[in-house]
Amino acid sequence: MCTDSQINEYIAQLSDADKSVRNEAAIALSKCGRKAVFPMITLLDSKEWVIRYRAAEVLGLIGDETAIIHLTKLLTDEKDHVRYMAAKSLGYFKKKELALSLIRMLSDENEYVRRISAVSLGNIGGRTAYMALVKAAESETEERAKAAMTDAIARIEPAL
Repeated sequence: MCTDSQINEYIAQLSDADKSVRNEAAIALSKCGRKAVFPMITLLDSKEWVIRYRAAEVLGLIGDETAIIHLTKLLTDEKDHVRYMAAKSLGYFKKKELALSLIRMLSDENEYVRRISAVSLGNIGGRTAYMALVKAAESETEERAKAAMTDAIARIEPAL
C-alpha cells in the first residue's frame, strides 16, 4: 500500500515534462489502489489536460466503481485525449449500463475517440452495444475506426 507521501510524489510527477516519467507515475498510482482514487478524482478538474488524461487512466486501471460517474463526465471534455482516456477507462469496468454513454462517442469528431469507444463497447458487450457498433460501422469513413468497430462487433456477436 502506498503512503500519502508516495501518492503526493507520484501526483507531482504527473506534471513532469518527460512523458515516460508521467507514464511511470500513472502506473505507480494505479498500484496504490483505492487509496489513490479520491486524489485522482480531484485531479479530473485540473486545468491541464495531461493531468486529467493521466488521472482518468489511473482510475480505469484501479477499477474502483466510485470513479465511473466522474469518468462519464469526462466524455464531454474539450480535449480529445481526455475523452479518449475516459472512454478507454470506462471499458475496463465491463458494465452494460455504460454502453449508452459510450455509444454516443462513436460519433465523436476525433477518430481516436471513436476507435477506443468501439474497443470499450466490445469489452462491455451486449445487444445494445452490438447494434450501435453495426450502425456506426456502416457510416464510418476512417479505416482504423471502422476496423475497431468491426473487431468489436466480432467479439460481441458470439455471446448474443
